[in-house]
Amino acid sequence: MDKVKIPVLALRQAAQVEVRTAEEALEALRKLWREDEGVKKLLEQAARQGYTLVQTRDVEPAFTAAIHTAILRLRKRLGEEKPSTLVVTGGKGKEERKVMTWESPEGVQYRVEPYDLTPREEKYWSYRDKRVEDAERWLRDFLAMAEIEEGPSPLEEALEHEDNPHFRRDLIPEDLEAELQLLGWDGTLRNLQALVDTLPTREEEFKRRVRSITALVDRRGGAEVAVKTPNGWEVKATSRAVVNAVLSLGLLMNALEKEDWRTGEVRPYVKDLEPFVPGLMASLNAIAVLRRTKYLLDELGRGRRVVVVYRDPSTGEPVYRTPVIG
Repeated sequence: MDKVKIPVLALRQAAQVEVRTAEEALEALRKLWREDEGVKKLLEQAARQGYTLVQTRDVEPAFTAAIHTAILRLRKRLGEEKPSTLVVTGGKGKEERKVMTWESPEGVQYRVEPYDLTPREEKYWSYRDKRVEDAERWLRDFLAMAEIEEGPSPLEEALEHEDNPHFRRDLIPEDLEAELQLLGWDGTLRNLQALVDTLPTREEEFKRRVRSITALVDRRGGAEVAVKTPNGWEVKATSRAVVNAVLSLGLLMNALEKEDWRTGEVRPYVKDLEPFVPGLMASLNAIAVLRRTKYLLDELGRGRRVVVVYRDPSTGEPVYRTPVIG
């Protein structure tokens, strides 16, 4: 069987595109093969019978190399072709699609449609894939059933899944967690709320203790350095620390009379009193920690999220929830 002669220059002129790389040349040949029946037959014949290239003198090497590649790929493709079993002819020449199956290595049989196979004739390319249409219809119905609802707040969600380590969320900052542990917190969100609930009692106890101070005592010697009298305070040791403590006690009592007194505001006064009233600063620190925790829990509990709920079109059962962004 004689080899087919391929006029390279003629193919190059028919391509009518700029060629800089072998890939561009291969794409130009692919387009010619699809659009020009004469080129298609020539290349297929060359792939079956063998070929020689002629008229290569004034053609880019990339285009010539692309011809070799194209014929090699076409030869492999033609070698894999088998008689089609996609179509059978019924009565009066009417074409019908034959049902085919494919068995997986696991032994499961699947229905094979014409659009699952490599098309050999253009008429099969127009077959509509009913599975894709069904999937599109299901997805459209699925999206149409979306509902907007209010989801749980981060705190509620964390409480719900607290016992499941896979879903646990660390909502408490590390520095605050360490301070809470000093107050006896066991690390659970349920007990944290109970600890925060002691805040009003601690605040009242702190104010009551401040009001009940009747003497300032030197820790080292145990002697009273200032004593409260009906007419005011009698200072027995006139050091700067003692005088500052007496003045700070008056300012502290005035500050605590306000409904919205703040720990940062009264902290300097308590610092002056601490050398003579042990434990007062620890009580104030506990109040500050619990106030910060209460604010955090309030914020986490208020931040309820709006979510979109998607339901199964056939059963109506919620199958997916996603938060609304923005």
